Amino acid sequence: MTLRLLNLTMEVTLTLVLLCCFAFFITSFIDSIAGGGGLITIPTLLILGVPAHYCLGSTKLASMCGTIVAFLHFLSE
Repeated sequence: MTLRLLNLTMEVTLTLVLLCCFAFFITSFIDSIAGGGGLITIPTLLILGVPAHYCLGSTKLASMCGTIVAFLHFLSE
């Protein structure tokens, strides 16, 4: 499958998706315990060939979602 965004073409394979899922699972586990999950996510995405601006954006989105969930959990208690 070829992903084409803003004149950028990237081949998305099953191996790439599985590596990302595994890395993000480990990152989420570490981030929930100690924080700093972006220190694993960003280099993983860069090694896999994702452009830097997509790496930073996806990491910021994941951080924002985690913060919103934590805030909603705090409000419910």
